[in-house]
Amino acid sequence: MENQSGWKAKIAFFCYLALAGGILLGGIIVAFILLGMGLDYQELTFPIALISLPINEGIILGITLIFAKHKGASLKDLGLKKPKLNILLLVSVAAVFLILLAVTISVIEEFILGPDPMAEDLVQVLLPRNLLQLVAIVGLSLALVGPAEELAFRGFVQRGFENSFGKAGGLLIASILFGLLHGLNSLRAIIPVFVVSLVLGYIWQKTDGNTTTTAWMHGLYDAITISIAYFASV
Repeated sequence: MENQSGWKAKIAFFCYLALAGGILLGGIIVAFILLGMGLDYQELTFPIALISLPINEGIILGITLIFAKHKGASLKDLGLKKPKLNILLLVSVAAVFLILLAVTISVIEEFILGPDPMAEDLVQVLLPRNLLQLVAIVGLSLALVGPAEELAFRGFVQRGFENSFGKAGGLLIASILFGLLHGLNSLRAIIPVFVVSLVLGYIWQKTDGNTTTTAWMHGLYDAITISIAYFASV
């Protein structure tokens, strides 16, 4: 049976294309759900993320597991293993600094390019309307978004590119692809997400491919970001 050394750039790229297609499919499913319920997303009393996150992240996780099974890889091969407590504490602090870095990049983009034309739509999609919705999105970020996306993009995609192009090349390519994928939400997101992915991928390497660690950091990053946005809006 093949282990984590058994897949390389080609299969990693095919997985990435499948993930991109799956996310587009998730968007279509959400649109049909809203249409079937006769709802206008601009008039919703809750963020679409409460519907889209479980669907999209479930698709991401499913596609990743299908590719992993095809290559004979277990969850442990994808990096799902017990992290050290002191490492979790360190990456928790690092997540805060990473948010500051991403915000700085976004501010520079806005200074150069002007306000993001997609900003209002993103607020409708992501911003909770009350504390209960915030708790739900924070929970989804930690329990689903971080694990699903890290298993996919660090555990499978980045590992595959590293097996073909080495650690530096694999990290760079996987981070570029991760940033481009977030361009589906907003073109302004590409650069900050690319930087975030570089940091996550580097930490993943330094923790010997421990995807559980980066899943926690990723989920915490999203949870803190959405929490700051919520409390800034009330």
